[in-house]
Amino acid sequence: MQYFKSVYFSDYKEYHPKSKGLVLAFGEPDEKIYRSIAHLTSAEIRNLAGIERYRQLIRQSAEKNYTVNQFLVEKLVKRITLDSIDSQNSKINPIHVTFRGGKEHFLHNWYSYLEGYSPKFVEYILDNYAKSAKVIYDPFAGTGVTPMVAAYRGLQSPYSEVNPLLQFLVKAKVDVTSLEYGQKKKIIKSLLLIHRTIDETLYNQIKDNQLIESYNNVFEKSKYFDDKTFDLILRARTLLDIISLEDQLTSNILAVAILNSLISSSLLQRAGDLRYKNKNELKNRTDFLNCIKSNLNNIITDIELSEQLKEKPVLLTEDAKELAKITYQHIDAVITSPPYLNGTNYIRNTKLELWFLRYLNKKEDLSNFRKVVITAGINDVSASKKTEYVTKSIESTVKKVQSKAYDDRIPKMIADYFSDMKKVFQGLSKHLSKNAIIAIDIGDSIYGGVKVQTDKLLVDVLESIGYKLEKSIELRKRISRNQESLHQVLLLFSKQDVKAADKKRIDKFNWEKDWGFFKKELPHKIPPFSKRNWGHPLHSLCSYQGKMKPSLAHYLVKTFTRPGDMMLDPFAGVGTIPFEAALNGVRSYGFEISPAAYNIASAKLLRPDLNSIEDTINKVEKYINTNKVTTQELKSIVDFGFNKKLPEYFQKDTLNEILLVRRFFQKNKPTKHADFLVYSGVLHILHGNRPYALSRRSHGIIPLSPTGPFEYKSLIKSLREKINRSISTKLPSNFTEGKMLFQDATLSWPREVNDLDAIITSPPFFDSTRFYVANWLRLWFSGWEPEDFISKPKQFIDTKQKKSFDAYLPILQLSRERLRKGGVLVLHLGKSKKADMAKELIKITKNWFSSHDVFEENVEDGESHGMKDKGTVTSHQYLVLT
Repeated sequence: MQYFKSVYFSDYKEYHPKSKGLVLAFGEPDEKIYRSIAHLTSAEIRNLAGIERYRQLIRQSAEKNYTVNQFLVEKLVKRITLDSIDSQNSKINPIHVTFRGGKEHFLHNWYSYLEGYSPKFVEYILDNYAKSAKVIYDPFAGTGVTPMVAAYRGLQSPYSEVNPLLQFLVKAKVDVTSLEYGQKKKIIKSLLLIHRTIDETLYNQIKDNQLIESYNNVFEKSKYFDDKTFDLILRARTLLDIISLEDQLTSNILAVAILNSLISSSLLQRAGDLRYKNKNELKNRTDFLNCIKSNLNNIITDIELSEQLKEKPVLLTEDAKELAKITYQHIDAVITSPPYLNGTNYIRNTKLELWFLRYLNKKEDLSNFRKVVITAGINDVSASKKTEYVTKSIESTVKKVQSKAYDDRIPKMIADYFSDMKKVFQGLSKHLSKNAIIAIDIGDSIYGGVKVQTDKLLVDVLESIGYKLEKSIELRKRISRNQESLHQVLLLFSKQDVKAADKKRIDKFNWEKDWGFFKKELPHKIPPFSKRNWGHPLHSLCSYQGKMKPSLAHYLVKTFTRPGDMMLDPFAGVGTIPFEAALNGVRSYGFEISPAAYNIASAKLLRPDLNSIEDTINKVEKYINTNKVTTQELKSIVDFGFNKKLPEYFQKDTLNEILLVRRFFQKNKPTKHADFLVYSGVLHILHGNRPYALSRRSHGIIPLSPTGPFEYKSLIKSLREKINRSISTKLPSNFTEGKMLFQDATLSWPREVNDLDAIITSPPFFDSTRFYVANWLRLWFSGWEPEDFISKPKQFIDTKQKKSFDAYLPILQLSRERLRKGGVLVLHLGKSKKADMAKELIKITKNWFSSHDVFEENVEDGESHGMKDKGTVTSHQYLVLT
């Protein structure tokens, strides 16, 4: 009997144009070998044999006077016999439980990370202890070794990872290996072009000023790069942004090559903790540009060799401690290596990369990340966190260390580490299938001469909540800095009657009665709430297309929150929902990616300071009176506009004042309420059909083609009148200030947005009009240049959802994680003939939410902001997820 296995080589078609790949034939004596490699991908077989190109195989087999089939099978026999892959009693090669053990494996070397294991380690666990597993989970995914190995085997591989850098890295790997052949070739072509031209291209970019500002905020006077390297890094950030506007994946892959060049070209060294390089290390410091090109070479080769993923790994949660919140996952195996209790600060060790990715913008951002990681480093210790001794053995160890430790934080670090680990595995317990296996790679530690037997203490913790230790296998010996003997072990657990943190499901919600009332009565349609001008005057601070009716926002907030609650609107627009929350005593956050909407919403969520408002207006007036418009400013707008060219909207003196105020706010970014309010006032008076409008006669929401005479209108006069109207009505006594964040909702959310009672939002409808065209004049004033109207809309969800509703996956994942237990996600959506948004979102939310309700409200006869709705939306949908 014969067995066959196809093996693909990138250059195979050069020799056999009509064949897809080499078909290896195994005779009956080689059945055992065939069984050992049948599940492997072509890349893994090539790696196992040590042959990457078909031309190598031809040459080496000819030298031995073998056929290609004979030679490759013999190579595999030798390697498999050597590694004893199929032996239940075999020992794991110690090199495979270290990161460097995977250096020959494709995708593994994209980013040099000291912590972790090799793909062979995961393969060993799968082959020996989880043969029938279908869903493999890693709560500490790191660079993605476990999820990628599992995905290539066609297994579902959800994962968690709290570090945004590592999330970014895994996503880049997943995205590129999910491509079809033609798409992959296109990416390779783009990367090869970048590799050839990057020297010249990089020097032609401008430096990213935002990155300079964040560096100074976060690192202050610390110098981590020489001047030349720092200059190139700033230009590299700009280059990535430019590439991303046309091809986000190419930009992300180039970013990985750059990220992997930061430390090696810096003045720092990652050796355990991040520290300054010594003299010898400085001599061997790599050149930034050369390092990028070397990394790109490696990445391009890996992409060429990679095959398309059989399954796509899913980021289940960022923080594995939040697993209890999500819906049942049916996990069959866990393969992971938690942070070691070794004092290493895993976030601090990646601070340069996090800064480059714009996750560090102010000094407290680092500490905010440290608050959510497993407490494994001294700097992760929080004095505000109550110390909990999970077991007696941990308490005994901590007391021994207290008398010897050189730092008072170390004993608390040990106690908090095991407390955090207990939360992870309690939350995990509800997701484990009946015969699930849990494989944990862990090492012990030593402090002040006191051995902290992390593996044994972790066994105590897991057994205390119902797990059963099946086996402990020593993987390798280790030596501490003071030459003490340490070891690394593999702990294998099975699921028993695990005591979950909270097995109760919240079936009754405190808003259900109010939700029933909303559906029955539609109170926002009943007078006085049905009036177009209902609500606080600040709702009309600046007209804006697509804005939700304040009365609807009022009742959604009133239905799903209570005074003192905390809520988020991740598509806040001009802040209608967060502002209603603030008016009702609810602490609110809002995310917005449009600079115009962000500034308008910010003005609504802060308490006014009348003296500061007048001071800001005076500064604007002084700037107008003491500055002149440049020729370049006038030239840049001559041919710019959508309905008509921009100069056709204004009398020339009025236009000059607008240009000067635009420049003023570009130089003086709003930071306090008065700035936001005055800025928003200018946006409102830019165009309209009322006497206050600075434009010729147009429309207050959309800058339709202007008509009528060119008349001078004083910007300051109209602005003062507008501001006085806006602040004429006082805020209620229970007004609770909120906070707007200039944030893309599809990217990792700031850590301060957490423990939410509700997320209430209205994302752009699938059939919505192009908002950037409707708001083009206000976006221009807010800093957009003509070219931005071509590129920037590609970043927005209303563009992304046209390709796939998968654009909402990170929003759903982050929503579940940041909501408290019992929290609710409410989505106000639009249904049309083109898309049933609620139906599409329910399809992809199963990992995180249950669909509590879908309610539809017919709006075919409705009005929108004084204009008949010309879109195709037939009903509004309310999707309630719990």
